[in-house]
Amino acid sequence: MNVSRIVSSDVQSHVSPDAEIISAKKRNRKLKTRSSGLYLVRSGGTYLFQIRLPKRIGGGAGSRPVRLSLGALPHHQARELANALGSLARIVFKEIEKKMGDKLESGSSLNAGKPDEDELPADDWPFEFATLIFKAALWDIREPARAPSPEEARGFEMMRGLVHIGRQVSAKQSGLPYDEMIADNAELLATSHVAKYGAAAGPVSVPEQLYTSVSTAATAPDQSSSSSKPEPMTVPKIIDEVAGKRQRLIHSNATPAFKLDRRTVERAPSTKPLFSQIANEYLATRRSSKSGDNKDIAIAETRLNLFAELIGDHPVDTYTATDLQAFIDLLKYWPKDAKCRPDHLTAREIIDSNQHYRFETLAKKTLEEGYVAVVKAALNSGQVKHDYRPIANAKLVYPDLARATVHTEPLGSAKIQKLFETGVASGMFDNVFLPLLGFLTGRRLGLLLHLKGEDFREKFEGVWVAQTSGIVQKDGVWQRVPFKTDASTSFFVLHNFLSEIGFVQWAKGQGDRFLFPELIKLKDPSKSASSYMARLFQDAGIKDSRGEVFHSLRGGYIADTGDQNIEKRDRKMQVGHEVGDDEHDKYGFRTLTERKARVLANLPLNPDIDLSMFRGLNLDKLAKAKRTKGRKPKKA
Repeated sequence: MNVSRIVSSDVQSHVSPDAEIISAKKRNRKLKTRSSGLYLVRSGGTYLFQIRLPKRIGGGAGSRPVRLSLGALPHHQARELANALGSLARIVFKEIEKKMGDKLESGSSLNAGKPDEDELPADDWPFEFATLIFKAALWDIREPARAPSPEEARGFEMMRGLVHIGRQVSAKQSGLPYDEMIADNAELLATSHVAKYGAAAGPVSVPEQLYTSVSTAATAPDQSSSSSKPEPMTVPKIIDEVAGKRQRLIHSNATPAFKLDRRTVERAPSTKPLFSQIANEYLATRRSSKSGDNKDIAIAETRLNLFAELIGDHPVDTYTATDLQAFIDLLKYWPKDAKCRPDHLTAREIIDSNQHYRFETLAKKTLEEGYVAVVKAALNSGQVKHDYRPIANAKLVYPDLARATVHTEPLGSAKIQKLFETGVASGMFDNVFLPLLGFLTGRRLGLLLHLKGEDFREKFEGVWVAQTSGIVQKDGVWQRVPFKTDASTSFFVLHNFLSEIGFVQWAKGQGDRFLFPELIKLKDPSKSASSYMARLFQDAGIKDSRGEVFHSLRGGYIADTGDQNIEKRDRKMQVGHEVGDDEHDKYGFRTLTERKARVLANLPLNPDIDLSMFRGLNLDKLAKAKRTKGRKPKKA
């Protein structure tokens, strides 16, 4: 049944006065809460359409209501659906009343006698009939019939002709009036008709029951004395033989479950909390373990809200891997840059605006480790407290336009030389010594940036090391150094070249002051330092590949120490990696011994790189240099 979308908003006047309407307004008057409106109530994150049958057809107070879930959708959309169904109620109730009157006139009792085989129980059929009509109407409103494609139109036209031929053959066999010209030449006509529409005889979207229901013999039965009858030529068989194609059961254009609107798909009944509640608990737990504001938690909150907006806020145990795949399928259009996601647009509108990929989309690593990972973590975080099964071991498919991970690439000797020369020429302390420290220690940029003078000490005679406790005081507040693992807080050996040029002694003399105060005072020091280093690489003209970054210095150090036969365990401790690939590695000191530290402090340097530019620098003057916008600082 097709129901028009254009209905009167004053649907109450269309319903018979003795029909008891279940309204949130009536119920909430007792609860003193805001009403959702006529026929409409809210249950959790979804809206329900509710209405009772009139008393004259078995409804009224005390009877169970007709109740349909409208799904998780905005109130104005739920209001439109409820109004449309309410308008339909008048027609449905009159039809039921008419059917009941017809039965009474025929002398049958609605509450007595055995019901017909194809009919519902007499005392329940009005309710079931109304529910069925409302469900069908809701489907028609949400899924309006689309116009057939040209191929489908030809296929339907072919089937109409075959059905007409089949009806004439069936009428002849039943002794009813029939068209002799058609019935007597059914096989020839069917063959010719299929050939005419041969292009549409393949796997077109034609309901199977349309032609299987007329699978009558396409030829008149043989009245000869022969006892064996030829196999009847059915309409489907004619199609198969003439078109030379078999029916396809599998199609590449089928609509998978993740392509549906996961906000409104029907889900199993549940008593578990909604996703929003579990996600709030998850974020609260993460926030309680952090000191002060944390940008990672803020990002996670934004992404969890995006998931709830796109997939819907449902009971947490009703989500499946299909929901995660649907999330990925929508995010393949999500712009990478926040400036391409205006605040006044909804998430769906932003996605719709990038269907033709006008804006660059997310990388695969960002999708997998940034968006999907945090949703899975939130979904699974409440399984112990609320007792439900987590989503695990789901093989998800990522879009082919999602950029693959850019792996760090090594820097050649010539490029490292150019990087050092450009850094020294800039006259900025961080441009000079951050690349050099990364090259000679293999440590991460974020850790080097937060070094203080008091972090330097002579661990063994003639061997200097640096070590941060992981907690530093900035502007009178204690903060965590952005280290990746606990192993990063162990001491690391400083190459003797740093002592030869006076850097170690100068750093030691800074006491409790940061070595790179100009960067530390910025809002996000690590991010700013990364940007400044990227700019330095660009100024040096060595940005030939996206994989050539500051982290390449760390990778180069690991590779070089491996080439010089430094044991894997010692290399890991020096660069701040966790040790313990096997049980044997877990024993012994978790820091470098004197012999191993002395070897690292005196490693031979690459002879193809000239480091003489670092000798004789005025470190105090470099440390006082400040960045100026629009012009480069003077050389040291």
